[in-house]
Amino acid sequence: MNTFKIKKIHYLLIVILACITIFSGCAGTKEENKTPKYIFLFIGDGMGTSHVALSEAYFSNITGKIGFEKFTMTGFPVLGLCETYCRNRQITDSGAAGSAIACGTKANVDAISYFEDTINNDTQSIAKIAKSKGLKTGIITTVSLDHATPAAFYAINKNRSNYYEIGLDLAASNFDFFGGGSFYYPEGKNNDNRNLIEIIKENGYITYNTYEDLQNISSNDEKVVYINPVTLKEGEMPYAIDRKNQGGACLQEIIKSGIEYLNNENGFFIMTEGGKIDWCSHENDAATIIYEVKDFDDAVKEAYNFYLQYPDETLIIVTADHETGGISIGNAINNYENNLQILNIQKTSQYYFGQQIADYKKNKEKYDIKDIINMAQTDFYSEHINFTEEEFSQITEAFNYYFHDKTNYTEKELYKLYGGYNPISVTFTKILNNRAAIGFTSWSHTGTRVPVYSIGKGSEKFSGNMNNTDIKRKIMEIMNW
Repeated sequence: MNTFKIKKIHYLLIVILACITIFSGCAGTKEENKTPKYIFLFIGDGMGTSHVALSEAYFSNITGKIGFEKFTMTGFPVLGLCETYCRNRQITDSGAAGSAIACGTKANVDAISYFEDTINNDTQSIAKIAKSKGLKTGIITTVSLDHATPAAFYAINKNRSNYYEIGLDLAASNFDFFGGGSFYYPEGKNNDNRNLIEIIKENGYITYNTYEDLQNISSNDEKVVYINPVTLKEGEMPYAIDRKNQGGACLQEIIKSGIEYLNNENGFFIMTEGGKIDWCSHENDAATIIYEVKDFDDAVKEAYNFYLQYPDETLIIVTADHETGGISIGNAINNYENNLQILNIQKTSQYYFGQQIADYKKNKEKYDIKDIINMAQTDFYSEHINFTEEEFSQITEAFNYYFHDKTNYTEKELYKLYGGYNPISVTFTKILNNRAAIGFTSWSHTGTRVPVYSIGKGSEKFSGNMNNTDIKRKIMEIMNW
């Protein structure tokens, strides 16, 4: 074979190898740019970084260790911090914050995805966009389904307090799965409207409300609304710490069924809210906060187990709408000492114990402080506590105020002491909080940044500092929408 032919063959081989490399590179790029099919967005309502740190420290300390027992969400490889201010106030509410996360636009306090200066008011939530792109869509929460944060993903309303109208938006949303609490005003504020459940069923939803139903939701059902078998006066599920007394499913069980129902070849979008983290933070109830955050993280773990099956097709984002309570590990009383283990003796939520105190007041004609202390020692604490002179004085002040309306405090001072909650249950909770060295600066929301934990396809976009309006935008970029 002559030299010319050898060179020609050599040249052809080089060209062929180059083409193979180019096409392989293109194929690799296509795979690398593949968008996720499954999107999980978790919102711990009111959950700041200190909520997570407190909870992890507690579960470490009760085993005798100093440090933090890592949760699933804090094990995610990508960490960001998110600003939460709203359009007309530095310290936001859940309506405005949920709207910013859902729609990528700053809203005013109390608004539910309502933006006055948007043409036709048609800014769409990320959930609505996902639904329009063919993904099945689910909304899950531990509070009522018409509450501010979940509502921001399916409803439009000028005021979050219009619960019945928001419920009508749920019925008309055509989302595939709703799960968690019930409705705040199922027949309107005056109980003079058609029941929302009837309207929901007319719109093609199958409704379930038993624990057995939750285990057997059929993927053949067109659309599903699952209401926890136990809901309280505002349509919310019981606190995790009270589930032993009150029953009902947990958040993890609901999202597990939701995933099984929504899983399909086109993918899904699921927003899951730990709504009562906020409620017990308003109440400054440290032990209940810990178990609500743990309950929320257990739900995240369910999504993470799904991610392990489909790591190249799944994106999980965990964040909060704002921080509530201004929590610190350490307080002005204890200096550098703390005793988180003492929170382990709290048997129920402050709210649940407050209801027991209220029942006592309703059913008795005469009130004895010894009865109240005995109730605390048997119904609220699992171990007997010897109260200090100062603690007993605090109990006496709360007793006289609640049962006899006697106090030397002004209205402003009373709010600072009790936050508008049952003063008896608040006082017994504060005793544990102080002994544990847990501090609270507020009965309300604060304006601090909140965490963003993420893992999966495109999660690198959620690192560093961001605004809550960036979350929708980043998801849109990842999905090429």
